[in-house]
Amino acid sequence: MNRSILVIEDNLEMCENIASILKLANYQVYTANNGRLGIELVQKYQPDLILCDIMMPDLDGYGVLHILNKNPSTANIPFIFLTAKSEHKDFRMGMNLGADDYITKPFDGLELFNAIELRLKKYDLIKTTFRNNVTDINDFFDKTRQLPGFQKISPGRLSRIYKKKDFVFMEGAQPLHLYFISKGQVKTYKSTNDGKELITGIHHEGEFIGFLPLLENKPNNETAVVLKEAEIYLIPQQDFLTMIYTNKEIARKFISMLSSNLYNAENLLLELAYQSVRQRVSTALIKLNNNHRPQENGDSYIITVTRKDIAGMVGTSTESLNRTLADFKEEGIIEILDKGLRILDLKDLELVKN
Repeated sequence: MNRSILVIEDNLEMCENIASILKLANYQVYTANNGRLGIELVQKYQPDLILCDIMMPDLDGYGVLHILNKNPSTANIPFIFLTAKSEHKDFRMGMNLGADDYITKPFDGLELFNAIELRLKKYDLIKTTFRNNVTDINDFFDKTRQLPGFQKISPGRLSRIYKKKDFVFMEGAQPLHLYFISKGQVKTYKSTNDGKELITGIHHEGEFIGFLPLLENKPNNETAVVLKEAEIYLIPQQDFLTMIYTNKEIARKFISMLSSNLYNAENLLLELAYQSVRQRVSTALIKLNNNHRPQENGDSYIITVTRKDIAGMVGTSTESLNRTLADFKEEGIIEILDKGLRILDLKDLELVKN
């Protein structure tokens, strides 16, 4: 069955041109010339992807996206703004509302097709049901690795065999991996002041352990020891953080696999994963600033990490990062130098983060 795309565009000629290009690529295309009709067609046909102009009479593209996000049946449909508006504030508003992409007119067909194909790949991944076994988890990681922003994920997961009474990780040690129990049984516990064990959980195959210290960047708050011989897969910390922070839909999918019935842990992870691009950029800049040493001449810290690497940390495109940094510069929060970035107002950056 052909993939379906809804084009919402009030310019009739532009709408017809886009529709004809998409039909040549064997997409099933629906068209609407205003926002209200567009919402009706989304509810009627449930398209696989939506292309929507911003500037339209009566109900603009922002309004369309806002309404669709309120409905659980339409909230996850990939949504791409297709518009001549290119101001920073317009881009920021669209992305903060939850748009998947933002293509500025004029554009060429290849640019449009690439954006559509990438968003559909992500949509397919989100809709797929993955069980908590090694085969499905590897499949999930491998498919995610094909999406933009996820290329640094390791191509395979290292596994180890642990014998009974072997330690998987120790309380107080710096966490390095997320652990997935493929076989066996593992006990986690905290040590009391008088040397006794306070058991925090008995974990079986199909469970992840050790993810909260990774997320909080703190030493392990418990010890894990094997009760029955176990095979455990080790997922590097950087892979874990990439899955959590790069994209909120992928994060939600991954979190549902991680947290099982741990309601409080799931809420914590979701809260962090659902930060806006501005919040994530501010968080990354604050972390990088804290990691840098003062300059020898006594000047304030200069962040020399490349834009590409910062974008990778944030989980967004370099273009989105550049727009956000330009916003911060206009707001007097940062200074952009030839050799890097300098934070001018850390307090305002903290406000953006929170």
